[in-house]
Amino acid sequence: MDRLRDFVSTFGALRVMLVIGVVALIVAAPFSDGPAYSTGWPLVRSVIAPTLFVIMAFVLPLDVTMTLIFMSDRQGPERRRLRRIAQAETVLLVAMLVAWMPLMMRLLRTLD
Repeated sequence: MDRLRDFVSTFGALRVMLVIGVVALIVAAPFSDGPAYSTGWPLVRSVIAPTLFVIMAFVLPLDVTMTLIFMSDRQGPERRRLRRIAQAETVLLVAMLVAWMPLMMRLLRTLD
């Protein structure tokens, strides 16, 4: 419980929700397929999850950039905390991009 409390205090509540959302998108990536469904649970994996992937693909780099900007005028423990946040979010971004790459490549091939 203390580790969870430390994680939340290090990252902050909003970033923790962002991390949870990105991890959920990484987990959902293998279940997303090409055709779009308009009803039921398949709607989540065929429309909602890919849409949130695109949104998070812009939100995470923005948050990393803002974290690096805030880090530029900090010293000591606060600077280390912000660096840890930027590194963790960069790892999450790369993991998310790798997880969604098969679907994106398949969709881009259908455009030819």
